[in-house]
Amino acid sequence: MDLFNSMKVFADFIEIESNIGYNDITAEVEKIVAKSDIKNGIVAIHEMHTTAAIIINENNADLHEDTKDVLNEIVPVKEYRHNYEGNENAAAHIRSQLLGSNATLPIINGKLALGTWQSIFFMELFEKRRRRIAVVAMGE
Repeated sequence: MDLFNSMKVFADFIEIESNIGYNDITAEVEKIVAKSDIKNGIVAIHEMHTTAAIIINENNADLHEDTKDVLNEIVPVKEYRHNYEGNENAAAHIRSQLLGSNATLPIINGKLALGTWQSIFFMELFEKRRRRIAVVAMGE
């Protein structure tokens, strides 16, 4: 069997008007996986910005607030050298580096392999904006 001839690749984008903090994109990623018609493989999710992140976690308001508090402790808004868009922007760039800009998940039997409490989030770290997220599903 020729692996490269049997593998499918399907790419699409998610476009959102972000809110500061957690933006649940699980349903949008699930729709792309369904459109891909890939039964077993992986999906890669990449946010195309430098002041945001992609994370997988529980959709719980208290947890979201706790995470915000910890990020503020680790990377406070203060005066940074990179401040031409303001110190909030510089802090957002640094937080993005810590959280990461992508995630890869298994697709099993045509569905995302997420745990019971797991959701996929686009995390806006700077300000409300129009954002674009690339999603690529690969497999058979």
